[in-house]
Amino acid sequence: MNKLKYIFLLAALFIISCSANEKEIGLNEEIQHDDFFYSVPGYFTMDSIFDGSVVFKPKGNFYVVKFKVDNRAKKVDHLWNNSIAYIIDENGNTYENSVEHQKTLNRIEPFRFKEQHETKPYESEVTYFVFEVPESVKKPYLMVRGETLMGDFFDGSQFRKTKVKLF
Repeated sequence: MNKLKYIFLLAALFIISCSANEKEIGLNEEIQHDDFFYSVPGYFTMDSIFDGSVVFKPKGNFYVVKFKVDNRAKKVDHLWNNSIAYIIDENGNTYENSVEHQKTLNRIEPFRFKEQHETKPYESEVTYFVFEVPESVKKPYLMVRGETLMGDFFDGSQFRKTKVKLF
C-alpha cells in the first residue's frame, strides 16, 4: 500500500508542476525560482552601440535589460550565467542575449560583466543583458530558464511561465 501512496504522490506533484498558467508581470516584480528571485528593475532601447571607432547597429533595436538576482537561500549559492534570460515576442519568436554586445556595453558603461555568476546566500547581484530585437516586435517579454528545483514543484515551475513586460 505504501508503494501506491508514493506513486500517487509523485503523479500529483507531476500534474501540479505541469499545470501552472502563463503569468505576465511588470518591472520590479519578482519571478521565484525555488529560493532565488529574479526581477527587471529597468530597461531601455538603443538604436546603436558606439565603441570608440566601431558602431554596432542592430536590425531593429538593442534592448538593454537590467537583471537582478536575489538569493534568499540559507546555505546554497546560486550559479547562473548570461543565458539565463531571453526575450520572447507576441508571436513566440525568441531572442538571446548577445554576450559580445554585453561586453561592449560594459567597456562603455562598466557594470562588472562576468561570464559566470555565483550569488551567495542572502546576497543580490545585478547585470545588464543586451538583446537585438527587430523593429516589428511590439510586445517583447523577458523570460528566464533553469532547472526545476525542489521548491518549484509546489508552484508548477511557475518561473518558466512568467513573462516580464518590456513595453
